[in-house]
Amino acid sequence: MTGSLTPSTYPTETITVLCGECSREGRYKRTTLLDRFGPDKPMPDILNAITAGCAKNEALSTDRCKAIYGELAC
Repeated sequence: MTGSLTPSTYPTETITVLCGECSREGRYKRTTLLDRFGPDKPMPDILNAITAGCAKNEALSTDRCKAIYGELAC
């Protein structure tokens, strides 16, 4: 157990991914992420998978993707 949230323990039914750097915004149903990644995949790993195609992650840059889960932002 990693201590991270998983799709089965995420607090909302809709999961929002936001990036203030590139203005990316996406919404996923929790059931979709459960089907795609399983109930126990840590949410940080899922965020990495969702943002894998981000152009900021492809280059060796210090200006990396800054995607977060909107519901968990303070």
